Amino acid sequence: MCLTAAVADLPARLDIPDRLEIAGTTFTRVESPESIACWSADADHRPVSVLTEPAAAPDRATLDLATVVLGRFDELADLAVAYLRERLREPELGLSAPELAMLDAAEPSAAEPDAVVWADGTWMLRFAESRLRMADPYGIGVLFEGTTPSGIEDLSHADLA
Repeated sequence: MCLTAAVADLPARLDIPDRLEIAGTTFTRVESPESIACWSADADHRPVSVLTEPAAAPDRATLDLATVVLGRFDELADLAVAYLRERLREPELGLSAPELAMLDAAEPSAAEPDAVVWADGTWMLRFAESRLRMADPYGIGVLFEGTTPSGIEDLSHADLA
């Protein structure tokens, strides 16, 4: 969810590290708006980003949360899919009958998850691939409080630029 660029292209800020080591994974700082600091890693084909706003080094609580997300990624992704299957049945979300039928299919209705951990203690698992209309073109997000899914983020009209 961060823009990608070489670290050499970033403005120099001595208080913001170019790299973070989290649970044995190296996160590299990537290009982002000046008010944000963002680091990304691909841990065993599981993209994870850490974001701080205002731009600063992440605090211990943020690093600890990222450690949990990395260590329990598959389990949390399974929780998120189950949460989506349950919550997307709510009429106010407006899924069509064929989309509701997809929720019961053996194949998950969402795939290709990536995680974004924010410095405020929240995080989101975004599924880049989904057959659901509301997930086009950017996917669908599941917001978490700790390790508990807490909401759905409709990214169909998001401005990710």
